[in-house]
Amino acid sequence: MPRKARVQSSTDYYHIMMRGNNRESIFSRDEQKSFFLDSLEKQQDNQLIHIVAFCLMNNHVHIVVKAEPSNLAKAIKSVNIRYAMYFNQTRSRIGHVFQDRYKSEPIEDDKYLIQVIRYVHNNPVKAKLVKSPEEYRWSSFNEYLSDNVIISSLQKKFILGLFSSDIKQFVEFHNQKDNNEYLDINEELERNRLEYAQEIISSYFNEKGLKEAKQLTKNSIHLEELIRRLLKSSKLSHRQIANLLGISSSIVHRVNLNK
Repeated sequence: MPRKARVQSSTDYYHIMMRGNNRESIFSRDEQKSFFLDSLEKQQDNQLIHIVAFCLMNNHVHIVVKAEPSNLAKAIKSVNIRYAMYFNQTRSRIGHVFQDRYKSEPIEDDKYLIQVIRYVHNNPVKAKLVKSPEEYRWSSFNEYLSDNVIISSLQKKFILGLFSSDIKQFVEFHNQKDNNEYLDINEELERNRLEYAQEIISSYFNEKGLKEAKQLTKNSIHLEELIRRLLKSSKLSHRQIANLLGISSSIVHRVNLNK
């Protein structure tokens, strides 16, 4: 079966995500993260890509770049080959290091560009590794606050220009809540969906003055109203909603049919 053609961006901005094969932690050590970033930076030195943002987690990496499609493919291929050789040699192993080919999504406007950058920088916050993006060493967030080492100087100037070159605005934007979904590994997407659903439930409980789950199940009007909100605003399955509320999935299915 032929591979699906990548969607090209009219702006040449892309959000890239790569993960370890079989969910393996391929960036668990600092020296591994450093080597990967060095490999990425070499492709920028070769003028194939402009690095806009990045964040390395233990088993995957997010990168935002500006590049022509052909140059992007060459750059990522070179990075993957170089890192795979390094990883296998230092771990005395053979085989694939990255799972499948890299994932990418086009970025078509400035608004989405800064939203993606925010999402990338907040990855370790969502994973509860740190409380704020500036506490995490292995992302580009702090390069926007001080001297940049890896990200493109031109891209840094452009991005900060979208905030009137005001660092405070840039930081405040990163602190804003964002429940939109972006390119990520499935586990992260699932966790984000569950967290958002929990927020919907908590908000509903506060709105109705409910304190216990049994108060909800005893009031069919409240229960059905909350189910409808979850069906509308979350991307959870009927079974997941039922598990969160401690009810039968048939109840969720019935509400969905009658909404």
